[in-house]
Amino acid sequence: MTMVFLALAIVGVTAYLHLGWWSLIGYAVAAVVAVIGGWLLFKDVPEPPHSGTGASR
Repeated sequence: MTMVFLALAIVGVTAYLHLGWWSLIGYAVAAVVAVIGGWLLFKDVPEPPHSGTGASR
């Protein structure tokens, strides 16, 4: 979750500074950090329980 917040901080600083093309790099880095952070956050979430009969109730 920390990486997701870090990505939000990077976007905030990048938007505040208005550095032209450097902003594009900041947004790209933030996107990569957010995706990796989200993946790390949700990779350990267990699958919901289901019945073994194959019924979709």
